[in-house]
Amino acid sequence: MKKNTHLVFNRICAIAVVTVFVALACFLQPAIAADKQYRFVMVSHIGSNDPNMKWLTLSLKAFEDKYPNVKTEYISTNQYSVQEHVRLIEQAVATKPDGIAVPIVSSDAMEGPLRNAIERGIPVVAFNIPDTRPEGERIPYLTYVGGDEYLTGKRLGEFAIQQANDGKIPKPKKVMCANHDSAHMGLKARYRGMKDAMEAIGVEVEELFIGADPAKARNTMKSYLSANKDVNYIFTVASWSSPWAWGVANDMGLDPDVDNKGMTIITVDASPIALGGIKRGHILACNSQGFWLQGYIPMEWLYWYHELGYKPQSDIITGPVIVSADNIDHWEKFVRKIFGKAFDEQDTW
Repeated sequence: MKKNTHLVFNRICAIAVVTVFVALACFLQPAIAADKQYRFVMVSHIGSNDPNMKWLTLSLKAFEDKYPNVKTEYISTNQYSVQEHVRLIEQAVATKPDGIAVPIVSSDAMEGPLRNAIERGIPVVAFNIPDTRPEGERIPYLTYVGGDEYLTGKRLGEFAIQQANDGKIPKPKKVMCANHDSAHMGLKARYRGMKDAMEAIGVEVEELFIGADPAKARNTMKSYLSANKDVNYIFTVASWSSPWAWGVANDMGLDPDVDNKGMTIITVDASPIALGGIKRGHILACNSQGFWLQGYIPMEWLYWYHELGYKPQSDIITGPVIVSADNIDHWEKFVRKIFGKAFDEQDTW
């Protein structure tokens, strides 16, 4: 009798397990079997003149390969301004997409159009740059996917300090932070992170707005460095401006290559320009903020929101990771796989 009871119990358990698996299989069927078609739009501040666009567009392609019932669109402009970005958001919202991914470059400027989108039932995911205001005050997007830009500046600053303490580079005296966009919240956060890292050891960090025009930026930096001879570190908050900074410092005889004398230059992002600068000994370090993930994950969360009703419970932080001479070979190999022939084309040193 006891043996029969066990057999009946085991049979009931087996039936229950099969039933659960069948239910899960019906519920979590692959995207390829889904009938619903979706269109998600990424409204970016990164145009084709920025090498980081490649990370995002390739990740969108990979997403479409996995979810063939979703069409993704990448919208951006090479002539960037906050006003133009807002116009692109409004243009995207008017087409009634099933979801939008967007960097919150300016919460003040973007709040109106994005709240309008959300009120119209269009879910929004922030990527690359969050709305830094407290929850309840910020734009009510589903989640943020991207690096922590404050930590980007802080970790790079702390890395430089450690390298200086080890005698590999000069001790910092004063840092110039070269910023091309005074309205960009992410760039301002990078500056604040570097400022906090350096001020912890009593070093001043000053922000200099250089603009995006190469000739004007070089002239601005040259004038500043001529008047501030105690500056021996430059932090460029965009990688494509690092050759400008190195060129100015080199022309001024400030010895900007990485060694234990002269000027030290730090930049951001694992782009061909930044990696090329590290490889040549012109740049101390940059960072990876997980750009590929910033393209792919927002689309996946928009999909899961529609298909399963999922909402992330916290932001999804994809960086920073420090890239320097110690790990440059790994990163160059990795990034070359992403960029292909475009790597050498975009390495403008």
